[in-house]
Amino acid sequence: MSLCINPECPKPQNSDTTIFCMGCGSELLLDGRYRVVRELGHGGFGTTYEIIDVNSRSWLLKVLTDNHPKYVELFQQEARILGVFNHPGIPKIDLDGYFLYFANQQQEPLHCLVMEKIEGLNLHEYIHQRGNRPVKPKRVLRWLAELTLILEQVHDRNFFHRDIKPANIMLRSNGCLVLIDFGTARKVDQSYIAKQALGQITGVVTQGYTPIEQMRGKAVLQSDFYSLSGTMIFLLTAKNPTYFYNFSQNRLDWQQAVEGVSPQFADLLNRMMAFCPSQRPSTAREIFNQIIALEPSLQILDEHFKSSSSEPKPTSIVKQNSISTSSLNNSPIAPEFVKRCCQELAEFIGPIATIVCDRIIKQNPTISQEELCLALAKTINNPEQARDFQQRFL
Repeated sequence: MSLCINPECPKPQNSDTTIFCMGCGSELLLDGRYRVVRELGHGGFGTTYEIIDVNSRSWLLKVLTDNHPKYVELFQQEARILGVFNHPGIPKIDLDGYFLYFANQQQEPLHCLVMEKIEGLNLHEYIHQRGNRPVKPKRVLRWLAELTLILEQVHDRNFFHRDIKPANIMLRSNGCLVLIDFGTARKVDQSYIAKQALGQITGVVTQGYTPIEQMRGKAVLQSDFYSLSGTMIFLLTAKNPTYFYNFSQNRLDWQQAVEGVSPQFADLLNRMMAFCPSQRPSTAREIFNQIIALEPSLQILDEHFKSSSSEPKPTSIVKQNSISTSSLNNSPIAPEFVKRCCQELAEFIGPIATIVCDRIIKQNPTISQEELCLALAKTINNPEQARDFQQRFL
């Protein structure tokens, strides 16, 4: 079956051999290469589908159904952020996986994003399907170590997630975890700091997992630690952290509800949820080192992730980050500098960054580093982001 994604389609189901929808006439072959297999979920602003590409590989398709400028900005931001990473704990996006789709007789386009389909359950679903039985502390400690290493990758790029919670962590069928939903993630740059000072940052709030500074639009990197700790308490107790809030003491009294949790592990989680961000661990690596002090065998996770992240990306991802050798033959610019340009530019314009960089170098084989930076900055539509990009090099 091939499904039509036109929200107004009266009869979206079609045969696999149909090119145009029999119900509304919209094209079923999205971007000339994807077919929708089934709908996976529907929210207030979008719908997710399972799709297959021309090689019969399964992907996840996110479709934005509300084109409010703020939602479009967040949607495009997620595409840019995911295009930067190559880590088994962060979803990958397909090559040129962000595109616009025009349904038949519809004036507004549908914004589409194709990303890796994670086979498994999110941790909220996982606990529910266990009959709301808590997870043993030993496994939760291992999961915390794994998530801390994933979060380190995010923070090292100066991003923070802002919405870590059980529903945004997937448990793969092989037992590994994946941090998903980067739609509300932000980059800590001068633009963000300026907007934060003016009170122009919208707070992302999920009861039980959001620290007070984030509710006030003052989130920092350590805000993610609060959310991550709240998620671990949920796993240990099968209850939202607010269930354990002691109003008289202004703290969470959750330890008594967990059998077998060590005082050191409980202390680490409590420090991660300290009221003031400065009282929490300063970095994800600091948290990981404290976990290793509790369970040295978990050091192997760090080695595993390092080897996985250094492996070549799949074909669809490699193309995002590789410049053709012919483009660099006559260029005075070092390949390492060009690679860095592509990586930085991808944060602003997404996976097409490498294509743009390759084209500029081909057209201007003797271009200097400064001229390349200026040319690349012109491809960024947002003036503040363009200045940010230039400042990183010039």
